[in-house]
Amino acid sequence: MIQLQRIDDRLGEGTPYAFATPGVLSYHEYLELAKIPEAEGISAKVLEVLHRRVGQSSLAIDHIAEDLGLSKRTLQRRLQQQNANFAQLRDSLRFHYAIKYLIDRHMSVDAVSKTLDFSDRTSFTNAFKRWTGLSPSVFRKLFRDYA
Repeated sequence: MIQLQRIDDRLGEGTPYAFATPGVLSYHEYLELAKIPEAEGISAKVLEVLHRRVGQSSLAIDHIAEDLGLSKRTLQRRLQQQNANFAQLRDSLRFHYAIKYLIDRHMSVDAVSKTLDFSDRTSFTNAFKRWTGLSPSVFRKLFRDYA
């Protein structure tokens, strides 16, 4: 387990829950990073469908395209025209929900992985490490009291 020391007193600039370990952000900074980006056009529609499907059904591009009445390739082309791509939109939504589920709902890593339609726990853990630099288990242990 990583031992982290709070340095709230030294910061004094309104950065609550900061840690002395380089690379570890405050809980509020992670929340800010996990905000779902503002989107317009087809990107907004994709995010809307993804929101509806979280925890209910697959988040695969084929299913999202079908819900929108488009072919997978047409959806990809339209997203590309907006300088967006499906994987990034889905990842932003998954990151948002991952933090919410781990901290606010106290869900297990396995449950979050399944709810967010990852193929397995390892895939979720690798994605979460890419987003935060921490494993989901370590993240939850660090921040379970801050939400």
